[in-house]
Amino acid sequence: MIDQAISESRAAMRSQPTSEPAQQSLVENFKTKIALLQDTVALINEMRKGNEAGAARIVSGLKTKG
Repeated sequence: MIDQAISESRAAMRSQPTSEPAQQSLVENFKTKIALLQDTVALINEMRKGNEAGAARIVSGLKTKG
């Protein structure tokens, strides 16, 4: 979903390069993707440590974001 939103924002930027809403949309979509990747890395790290409570906390946070 995030990649699709980024693709749509990029298409909007190509068709209207000076559009402020298109620029903001692209930036926000990239921020969303970065946050998801950071959460994924954090989850992997907690799982590697065997920290079930930490992993559960991260997963819980993902559910509230989505």
